[in-house]
Amino acid sequence: MATKVKNEPRRKARPAGRTAAAVSIAKSLDGKNVVTTLRLLLAMPRSKFARLLGRTERAVIAWESGQADPQGLSQQRLRELERLAQALSRLFKKESLGEWFDTPNPAFGGLKPIEVIERGESDRLWQMIFELRAGTHV
Repeated sequence: MATKVKNEPRRKARPAGRTAAAVSIAKSLDGKNVVTTLRLLLAMPRSKFARLLGRTERAVIAWESGQADPQGLSQQRLRELERLAQALSRLFKKESLGEWFDTPNPAFGGLKPIEVIERGESDRLWQMIFELRAGTHV
């Protein structure tokens, strides 16, 4: 016995691995690649930028070239890094951010901010930002 199939309009297929959220994080409003824009804002080579996101340099290259989009945890880390960069750029010169991430900081027990992030302790950076804004950071 054959089953009858309804003639429903076909939905447009999304390219494999591309969710709406992935596409939105990969492109900014002006059409530029957010990954490239953020990396250049931080004045970082791809290798250090990849460390901040906990990913490989190859993944960053793929995102920047449009061959792939950040997914899942990479999207989340990218959004967090974008927010962090925005907050830091209000406190420091934008062109010095890349160097700041790679300089040992006494506020973090001599660790570099990039190392603090790699340890999963970015809340320590947010605490410092809060204290600097409030004028209470020592």
